Amino acid sequence: MPPLPGKPASLWVETAPDVRFPSPSRDLDVDVAVLGGGITGVSAALLLADEGRSVALLESNRIGHGVTGYSTAKVTSLHQLTYAQLASKRGEDAARAYGEANEAGLAQMAAWVERHAIDCDFRRKPNYTHSDTPDDVADLREEEEVARRLGLPAAYTVKTDLPWQVAGAVRFDDQAEIHPCRYLAGLAEVARERGALVHEGARAVKVEDGDPCVVILESGREVRARHVIVATHYPFLDRGGHFARMHPERSYVLATRIRNSVPQGMYISTAGHSLRSQPGPDGEYLLVGGASHKVGHATEADSYRDLELYARERFDVVSIDYRWSTQDNVSLDKVPYVGRIEPTAKGILVATGYRKWGFANGTAAAMMLTDAIVGRESPWLDTFNSSRLGPPSSLLSFVKENADVALRFFRDRLRRGSAGSIAPGDGGIVRDGIGQAAVHRDEQGRLHAVSARCTHLGCIVDWNEAERTWDCPCHGSRFAIDGSVLQGPALDPLESRDVG
Repeated sequence: MPPLPGKPASLWVETAPDVRFPSPSRDLDVDVAVLGGGITGVSAALLLADEGRSVALLESNRIGHGVTGYSTAKVTSLHQLTYAQLASKRGEDAARAYGEANEAGLAQMAAWVERHAIDCDFRRKPNYTHSDTPDDVADLREEEEVARRLGLPAAYTVKTDLPWQVAGAVRFDDQAEIHPCRYLAGLAEVARERGALVHEGARAVKVEDGDPCVVILESGREVRARHVIVATHYPFLDRGGHFARMHPERSYVLATRIRNSVPQGMYISTAGHSLRSQPGPDGEYLLVGGASHKVGHATEADSYRDLELYARERFDVVSIDYRWSTQDNVSLDKVPYVGRIEPTAKGILVATGYRKWGFANGTAAAMMLTDAIVGRESPWLDTFNSSRLGPPSSLLSFVKENADVALRFFRDRLRRGSAGSIAPGDGGIVRDGIGQAAVHRDEQGRLHAVSARCTHLGCIVDWNEAERTWDCPCHGSRFAIDGSVLQGPALDPLESRDVG
């Protein structure tokens, strides 16, 4: 097979400012502990600091270098086709609250960028959901009609700056694009100036609910807080049962150089292909995204190749400089879960399930959680209620998703390869006594083996050829070749194995 296109790195992470924050050197006592240095966590830390609360922002790796740093970084309230479906399933009040929350998140981000002069390539752009064929035109017209009725900046059009004629499109004006790592680095600095304690290398492994709550870090340090916000993308605490009410999806991005002018609108097709521009040192990149799939339901290498084919069929591609992938969680009714981690929780709150639309949604979630902590009523929190199961259609999704997890849980235990069949640079699942091992053979021919059972709930991991990771198809945990945790909800590494 030909090599995959581009350098395997996020453009955002590669061009991020070298801003570092220290690890905690002592136990901490604060009003609020925020776990996760992505869009929700950093936004919540700043909002709460501005409310006069003492805050500890705890990021396991580096601020903005998680899911946020591997996104397409569109800041918008137009999320493909959302409003007509949401209004039909949950009513127009819920659809209106969803739109208002996202518009408010966008407005808050714009205000912070201007007020604090954050250098992050923030640019106002129109955002389009479009179709290249007449098949989805009726759905686009319905989306525009419902969105406009809800008070959103929607218009129907067939005019875009794409180099081909679309069959139809919904356009939202005054949306935005951003460099996410630069934005979060700047915002974290502002939060620190406001008095928040900002820490990197602070991985939480346990949270005890109570008054106060106690966060246990991997280092053994403790953080005591009246409230804890779990903004770790996928909640690593299972007590809210979110793992059974969401499914993880992967999607892919190529940073390309094209010969002709780069389209200046932000786009996503009804088929799921995403486009936007981004300034670079030698002109603008065209970011081409999409090829989404449930974790474990397609191969990552094939997804990159499909995306490259899409780009080359539609643009005169000169080069593909970077490639990266990301993972996000989809709730049963496509609305994020925001609020108490479970109905009886004393002080633990959560935000998750952004469906790859995390910038406006995540900022709005931070606003809702801040309101809850300081005792203000939020007009949107009922719609985003983290304990909801949703309408009957959501219950059908619940049964379907969990049946799929159960199928993978049992079926994958039948996989039995052999270490001798694994080529250099590849990986696979092999027999290990009565169990299974996840085995990678490096380019020098050495074998690296770990347990194949995800330490979250025991599903069998898959080899991710493109990222060289072990990925869980059930709930999306990801592990490095040596078994260390890259992404939750798993907390513990895969144990080492010795195979011949």
